[in-house]
Amino acid sequence: MQLYKYSLKDGYLVPNENGDVTVFVEGNFISITDKNGNKIEGARFKYLGNEYLLLEKLRYLAKLVNVDVDEDVLLAHPTLRNRTLAINKLMGELFEVFIYNLLLAKDYKVKRQFEIYPSLRKFTHTRWHNRPDFIVEDKLVIEAKIHKNDYLQTLEYSKYFKYGMAVFPFTGECRVPKGWICIFNTTKDQSRFYSLLEDLLSRVK
Repeated sequence: MQLYKYSLKDGYLVPNENGDVTVFVEGNFISITDKNGNKIEGARFKYLGNEYLLLEKLRYLAKLVNVDVDEDVLLAHPTLRNRTLAINKLMGELFEVFIYNLLLAKDYKVKRQFEIYPSLRKFTHTRWHNRPDFIVEDKLVIEAKIHKNDYLQTLEYSKYFKYGMAVFPFTGECRVPKGWICIFNTTKDQSRFYSLLEDLLSRVK
C-alpha cells in the first residue's frame, strides 16, 4: 500500500507533500480523493519529464500481448525516477510475455525462470544470477531486456550455456560473452529472431 500527496492545478495532479489530494495505490488499484475523502474523477497526472516517451513504448508492448495497462498506477509515483522504474519494470514483464509467446508459437521446449544452480543468497547476502529468463530446448539461454543487458549476468550464465541471446524490444545497449548474440527490435522483426535462434541451436552439439 502506498499513499502520496498531490495538489490539483488546472485539472492536473502535481506532487505536493502538503497537498490536499491523496493518491492511494495498492497493486493495480488506485484511488484519488480530496481532503474530504470524496473521489476525484477525470484528473490527470502531470508529466514530470520524458515519461511519456516510455509510456508510448509501454502501450505498444501491451497491445502486442493484449494486456490492459492502467497508466495512472504508474504515474502515481511523485518522482520521475520512481515513475521511470515502474514503467520499465512493467515493460520488462510484458516483453518477457512477448518472447515467451514467440517461443510457444513455434513449439519450442521452454523453461522459464528455471534455477540452474542453487542460490546461496540467504547465506552470502549477495545477488546470484541463477534463473535465466528462458532456457530453450535445454541448449541455450534467452535474456529479455528493455534498455541494457547485465554483462556479468550473461557471463555467469555462459558458464553453463555456451550459447545465448540477449533480446530487446527496441534498440538498446548490449555486451555479451563469446558465443552469445544481441538482437534488437525483436518486436519489429520476428523472423530474424527465429532465424538467429535456429542458427544458435544448430551449433549446440
